[in-house]
Amino acid sequence: MLETEKYVVLRMFIRKGEETSSHKHVERDEHFIVVSGDGFLIRNGVGIPIREWDVVSVKRGELHKWMAREDLEVIEVTTHPLSDLVRVEDKYGRAAPNKALDKADGAPAGI
Repeated sequence: MLETEKYVVLRMFIRKGEETSSHKHVERDEHFIVVSGDGFLIRNGVGIPIREWDVVSVKRGELHKWMAREDLEVIEVTTHPLSDLVRVEDKYGRAAPNKALDKADGAPAGI
């Protein structure tokens, strides 16, 4: 959506019943605003219910994933580098423990 030298703003859309990979970031924190929908943020094994206009943060190194009970739209504000993502578990076969991957590496549409 928007990228500067200092920060990046991204839009994430997760379809009802879908989820992101379980992952962490080596070098950056992330901050999220839930624009619409509801679901859960699983952070360090704890399910946090989220819904429209909730604001949540994930610190570097925290294992997390998003699960959508309804279509979920989230705005993410983070810093560089975007390539510090380490997937631990992924139902789409993208997990690569101990290997940093870029977020846009071929996930199914809407994930």
